Amino acid sequence: MNFDLKQGTWGGDWPEALAVSQRWQQQDKAANKELTFLLFSCPHRLREHLERGRGNLEWKEPPSMRLKARPSSPGFSVLTCSAFSFYPPELQLRFQRNGLAAGTGQGDFGPNSDGSFHASSSLIVKSGDEHHYCCVVQHAGLAQPLRVELESPAETSVLVVGIVIGVLLLMAAAVGGALLWRRMRSGLPAPWISLRGDDTGALLPTPGEAQDADSKDVNVIPATA
Repeated sequence: MNFDLKQGTWGGDWPEALAVSQRWQQQDKAANKELTFLLFSCPHRLREHLERGRGNLEWKEPPSMRLKARPSSPGFSVLTCSAFSFYPPELQLRFQRNGLAAGTGQGDFGPNSDGSFHASSSLIVKSGDEHHYCCVVQHAGLAQPLRVELESPAETSVLVVGIVIGVLLLMAAAVGGALLWRRMRSGLPAPWISLRGDDTGALLPTPGEAQDADSKDVNVIPATA
């Protein structure tokens, strides 16, 4: 069925639609209501929705980029250029070799749970030739095309070592905290306030040396007359 805005009448091509349109045309108030909605209310509401959603429509999040290499078949490596957490979804990835176009490779694209997107593109190159390549990304969130260089093994190793050291430190702190909690719960003092052997000895009276009255052993029972 369709509604003629100029005539204010309903129409249709099927017999059932014609029967309904004839019945609706007899209801002048209903036709005027539909006419008012389509000409005024509907456009006004659409403009309001567009104003409320303008921030989402104009949201631009630049991608986080990474270019990595991994061994492939003998004598070849696979370069993978990855883009993370970007919006809007339109994005272009391409490879360059020594500044010249080297193709776009085989790509992958998909949405993230937060409304952003991720993408990647892979290219097979000769082993040992990886550092001659770079990845160039174009996106609305970037002021200009971004050139992404290959990550060096040293940077990756430093990152891995840092993560391992951090995990070991956290484990050591957790074990130390558990041991300290058990020690204090059993009534023992914390290890760092324990007296050293020489300090303990200094608190004991020297054999044959008289004690002060204030330091008399309160546990000694006086002799009875």
